[in-house]
Amino acid sequence: MRKLPLGKQNFRDIRENNLLYVDKTRQIYNLVTTGSLYFLSRPRRFGKSLLISKLRYLFEGKKELFQDLYIGKQTDYAFEEYPVLQFNFAKLGHKVENLEEKMQRLILGYASEYGLILNSTSLSENFTELVKGIAKQGKPVVLLVDEYDKPIIDFFTEYEKAKVNQEVLQSFFSPLKDLDSQGHLHFLFITGVSKFSRVSLFSDLNNLTDLSKAPVANDLLGITQEELERDFKEHINFGATHFNISKEVFLKAIKDWYNGYSYDGKVTLYNPFSILTFFTHYVFDNYWFETGTPTFLVESIREQYVNPKELEYIKVDNYFFNSFSLEHLDIVGLLYQTGYLTIKEATFSMSGSKYVLGYPNIEVRHSMIYNLTQAYTYKTKSIISQAMVRMQEGLQEGDIDIFIEQLKIILSDISYHLHPSNKGRQKKNKNKENKEDVLFRMWEGYFQTIIYLITSYMDMTVQTEVTKHKGRLDLIAQTNDFIYLMEFKLNEKAENAIEQIRNREYAAVYRNTTKKVFLVGVNFSKEERNVEDWDWEIWE
Repeated sequence: MRKLPLGKQNFRDIRENNLLYVDKTRQIYNLVTTGSLYFLSRPRRFGKSLLISKLRYLFEGKKELFQDLYIGKQTDYAFEEYPVLQFNFAKLGHKVENLEEKMQRLILGYASEYGLILNSTSLSENFTELVKGIAKQGKPVVLLVDEYDKPIIDFFTEYEKAKVNQEVLQSFFSPLKDLDSQGHLHFLFITGVSKFSRVSLFSDLNNLTDLSKAPVANDLLGITQEELERDFKEHINFGATHFNISKEVFLKAIKDWYNGYSYDGKVTLYNPFSILTFFTHYVFDNYWFETGTPTFLVESIREQYVNPKELEYIKVDNYFFNSFSLEHLDIVGLLYQTGYLTIKEATFSMSGSKYVLGYPNIEVRHSMIYNLTQAYTYKTKSIISQAMVRMQEGLQEGDIDIFIEQLKIILSDISYHLHPSNKGRQKKNKNKENKEDVLFRMWEGYFQTIIYLITSYMDMTVQTEVTKHKGRLDLIAQTNDFIYLMEFKLNEKAENAIEQIRNREYAAVYRNTTKKVFLVGVNFSKEERNVEDWDWEIWE
């Protein structure tokens, strides 16, 4: 099998070492021959840096690296050489606080390389003179900017520092419009995770093409199903043999785990990092999520009181994808732009486009739910992991008591000041409801959220808040042998919950099943902040 380019971001290294490469030069050819000013946002580890590397060698005229690829074999591309300036903001370090100084050093370094002397203390003036000076030596400049927003994203939780870096970026990008109109730029390509509205490149460069949702770039990064089956044949065959399953079953498994990213609701993509790592280890695991998910995102979901269940299915219109501001961070927008949510469905009409967002695949869904469980319960990963394993075993073995005992462990010792009633989450009482009633409903929602997170992580069929003809059942969980109908109460009795299941005939639909059906009632105590009592019976 050909070696995989896991972790490789230099196109020359991949080609010269004969590593496996998915040919994207057809898409690149279309871009470089039809336009010249581009912006593309994609999640981390999605191939942005490798794309920038390919563009660099392309514009440096390194034809030998492209000879057996689409652009070298099937086009008349001339591979003309241009001066290339490349800026990778990710390489400036984590949490860059002296961004302007580091940018000045990079600019002065390029000036020295081209024999130019820059005397200004202004970042924008030095950048302008650098590009003009190089262009005057013969050809206009190719400018490649990778991870432009890294200095902002690193400081999401420190607004003032993020604002300082944003202003530095504005100063750096502000000359681009004039440089382009004066003919000093041949090609511009900027990548990032997010699109911030107040960074001037988006407002001043009127003819900058945003590729983030453009059809021409739907498969520019990421790996399509067709590309996977074409270029990874040996790895797929090895995997099917390794797991002792058919190729079709194996392909479905890796698709469920690692495919699903989409920017039009039609073309779905594999995250390159995840699938390459999987084909290296042949273990179904959460590779991408564990390489850098910021705690900030998970905690923001909790602190903004976002219902985790709603993240499974979110309806938005086309305005949702517009750039957003640092001053008003939208958690759902951030989750989409950072790759934790993707487009699952898209409908287009004369009245406007509509989209449905959701988790792209098992890897992201499992990882997000696991981390949200930890955030909502304030428990360590070790405690959460052990408890979840035992809870799943309990349900698979028909042992409700094990499930409840482990649930009590997860809910135990949560500090009083971390609960909803003490986090300032009470909304204004527009209907003059009794304060106790408001807090009661908040506690009820809190426990329901934790139950949803825990059961959603388990390897079984789970439905929450299921509407029936006589009411709504809190939870249905199904294993190979058992069906659990669960009703939860707050400051009541578990027996009341079971009686409600009986009276509303929630189990009637399962009268012909061969599985054993459990009716389960669980009562939570607001005072104890845990399970107070539970009861169950087998329905017959």
